[in-house]
Amino acid sequence: MSKFNFTVVDADELAKTSVIRSTSFGPNSPLKRLFQMVVIKRECYINDLWELVGHETVSTRDEKRDDMRRAIDWLLKRLAAIDVVAFGEHLGMQMTDAYQPIPMPRVIIGVLVHSPSKPTILVYGNLDVEEAVVRDGWGTDPFVMTEIGEYLYGRGVAMDKGPLLCWLNAIQAYMDAGVRLPVNIVFVIESMAHCGSLGLETVLKERISFFRNVSCVAMATRRWQSSTTPGLIYGSRGLIYYHLEVQCCNRDLSSFEHGGTLFEALPDLFYLLSCLTDPQLNVLIEGAAHAHPVDMNTVRCADFNYEEFGDNLMVPRLPNRRHKHLALATNWAMPHLSIHGIEGANSEADVRFVIPHKVIGKFSIALAPNQRPEDVTKALQKHLGQVWLQRASPNKMMLCEKFVIPSWTGRCNSPEYLAATRAMSKTYNVRPNFIRDGGSLLAPSIFQRVLKKNVVVLPIAENDIGGSPVNERISVDNYIKGSQMLAAFMWEYAQTNPESDLVDGMCMPKD
Repeated sequence: MSKFNFTVVDADELAKTSVIRSTSFGPNSPLKRLFQMVVIKRECYINDLWELVGHETVSTRDEKRDDMRRAIDWLLKRLAAIDVVAFGEHLGMQMTDAYQPIPMPRVIIGVLVHSPSKPTILVYGNLDVEEAVVRDGWGTDPFVMTEIGEYLYGRGVAMDKGPLLCWLNAIQAYMDAGVRLPVNIVFVIESMAHCGSLGLETVLKERISFFRNVSCVAMATRRWQSSTTPGLIYGSRGLIYYHLEVQCCNRDLSSFEHGGTLFEALPDLFYLLSCLTDPQLNVLIEGAAHAHPVDMNTVRCADFNYEEFGDNLMVPRLPNRRHKHLALATNWAMPHLSIHGIEGANSEADVRFVIPHKVIGKFSIALAPNQRPEDVTKALQKHLGQVWLQRASPNKMMLCEKFVIPSWTGRCNSPEYLAATRAMSKTYNVRPNFIRDGGSLLAPSIFQRVLKKNVVVLPIAENDIGGSPVNERISVDNYIKGSQMLAAFMWEYAQTNPESDLVDGMCMPKD
């Protein structure tokens, strides 16, 4: 049963709200009707998100595959309700860590075609989310969406169930407003994005006939760089994830009986990890620290308050102090190394005197856009080999490359980016930032490689979403305006004579 109450609101009153008032349209503008319709259906859209968040679609947990199946069935019914012809493509079996085969979640392919003469947008989304449990610090149940003040809390509300539903909300608005959808849509919705998008490339190749007429690929993931100004993502760094293993013996030992009698694995691992970066966060791997030239004009135009960024995180000191330009350039295009954890060491709260026999350090290197992953891995192997020789430990050391996410860059001087710029300008009443994403997105590189199409990323979530690990949130206004923005994007993309005054003077990156 729904936890939200529906309220009937007069359309004239809605026109006076900030959502409508912030955008100036002509009296008979179809976009005005669409924006008003999104506001009218606000409670329906929030209720849909509440239902979808309730499915624990954690792809990294094998026991949640039934929840995944139910979420996929729910979404297929929701797509059918907006006249999308959709089906779930089976991907076969997957081997678990316990060497048990389990079925992989289906990839949803949906088609909404009104006219072959209209442009076709491939909309990508994903249903799976990161792990979330209350004991990690959540103030609410992460899989029961809760409305507190002006915010919606729950796993996936901002990344990426909320953005996915914004596409459906936008299409629903066209239907409810009696406005014909100006573009054709092809949906590709996976549920293994947090497991390296297993099977996505295979589906694209095997079902290539569905994508022959696609003009561009659009996705509404990630977040803005700012908390007030929308961002248009035109690229992201690549990433390599590593496991660094050190083993000293064949079983765990006790410090009471064995302390001082052997070279322990954990101190060796600490030594190796400490030799990867210096205190200023510079990567010490020779040949892996090349920077990619950044369009500084784009960086200067970006709305980003570095001091406020640090204050929100309660960080005592920032590495680049007050230099916004250097901070953004580093985040967008400089190699960076992050250590994520150690497997095999005691992480429990109680006191234990264990000497672990094998420990695994987990870390990743974010690549500059012009770096090749194989070159970085080769340089890392050489660096660790030299450090290991200096350590002179008799233990076993092994480096394992777990997965690679290539970098990608979109063509900004293209109809889809110009349409996105106009759509964001009309929705938020401000010109968007052009930003490179400091993280790593796998899907854009797959689509570019397989389909040879340009990719545009249209985030709907503001920067302050509470953090991805815990207490994920999105403001109701952000969710509603995100639906409006995507409706406007489809409208603007179909226009043959774009309004150039909305993009004049934009700090657009050079291709």
